[in-house]
Amino acid sequence: MKRNAPAVRWILFALTGFLLAAVSGRLSVHTVNDTPSYVDYPLDSLTDALLSIRTPAYPIVLSILKATVGLSWVPLLHVLLHATASWVLAEALIGRGMPLRSATAAAACVLVGCTAADHISTISTDAPAASLGVITAAFLMNASRTRSTPQAIACAAVAIFAIFVRPAYLFLIPWIAVAGWLLSRHHKPHDAAETNRSTPPPSPLLGFKIALSIAVVVVGWMFVRKWVVADFGIAPFGHQNLSAVLVQTVPPQTLRDLPGESGELGRAVADELERKGFQLPNPTGGSLPTLTIEQQWGQINYGVVWPLARDQFAQRDAVGPVAPQVAVHRRIGAFNRAILAQSPGGYVRWLMLAVRRSVWGTAANIAMHPIFLAMILMGTLGLLIQATRQPTLGPIIVPDGWNALAVVAISYMIFSVGFVILSSPPLGRFADAGAIFLPGLIASVIAANLPASNADH
Repeated sequence: MKRNAPAVRWILFALTGFLLAAVSGRLSVHTVNDTPSYVDYPLDSLTDALLSIRTPAYPIVLSILKATVGLSWVPLLHVLLHATASWVLAEALIGRGMPLRSATAAAACVLVGCTAADHISTISTDAPAASLGVITAAFLMNASRTRSTPQAIACAAVAIFAIFVRPAYLFLIPWIAVAGWLLSRHHKPHDAAETNRSTPPPSPLLGFKIALSIAVVVVGWMFVRKWVVADFGIAPFGHQNLSAVLVQTVPPQTLRDLPGESGELGRAVADELERKGFQLPNPTGGSLPTLTIEQQWGQINYGVVWPLARDQFAQRDAVGPVAPQVAVHRRIGAFNRAILAQSPGGYVRWLMLAVRRSVWGTAANIAMHPIFLAMILMGTLGLLIQATRQPTLGPIIVPDGWNALAVVAISYMIFSVGFVILSSPPLGRFADAGAIFLPGLIASVIAANLPASNADH
């Protein structure tokens, strides 16, 4: 049984994920506003593909499904990918000496977490990118522990795939470098066999080497886009996300007073914001609440800034090899830089408030998750019973391998959410994916402190 145990565990994770998705009605396809940009991706034209606001990995997968079994299988594919991600994490923790029960608890929290519960049935990249992020982290833990070149290559390959599924996962590049170094700092042998080997401890440069290999591929893609469509970037997308934040950090008159061509767009945006009745900062220096910025962000993004830049400026700016999509992107980028030069304080304040918003928002999302809420209530009740029956609560047992999980969980959230708030509000579908390891970090300790079982040995 021990030889086949990993395979059995994968089957159990897959069955559990499938049953939960089926019971909760998440095996039926759900579409969102982003879905058409993935389903209708122009795979038949290299130029059009490189001008798309989407990277090609997820559209290619969808095109294969569409040509074979149909898009109705997308939720099942997401479930299998996420179950595999949870299983890979469990195996990585077991490899680090974590008891089976604690490792399973940590991985199960990933399996049923907020991102899976909210997006597993959606034709969009939220769920699959989150799963690929978990697999990347697990392979990094394995590579750090075993000093295995195949594990390091696998880590880099999955990270590259994650980035080309969802460019927001560019944070993986610096995160792998830092997390790899942190994992090497606390390394210790996990069993007698490892102690007796003369293998050197993990190199603190391992994470940097993996990150560099990923960066080379990403920069290579950017050079291809520069050569074909005259745009050096991973996609002509993102500046409008930041602009929808920035225009809410300054009063409309500041937008009107921007210098040069940015002032043209600023005047048009200010007029449209006022005409549509958006809540805006007042001229005396008052700022908008973070939730107001978040609630208005999507409408301002796609209903004000982007269409104005497209309709009024794109054709004029599209000169020579510069396509209209690139011209719009550049125009909004220049607009953003002009706002930041004029009033950087509003953006700095936004960053500080967005950090606070991401912390309490993520905590609230976890606490409101039905399964996690039940666990919190049962845990609180159990703590009350123990506190009543025992004169003191004994020392808390921290399982082996927990330090590595803590390094991964905490640093992953910092880098993920930190990258998001640079240009966008920390919406639940963004921040929850960054906090994907935190419930398991807590659950693994709780599981280690439950009465012992033979299954753990």
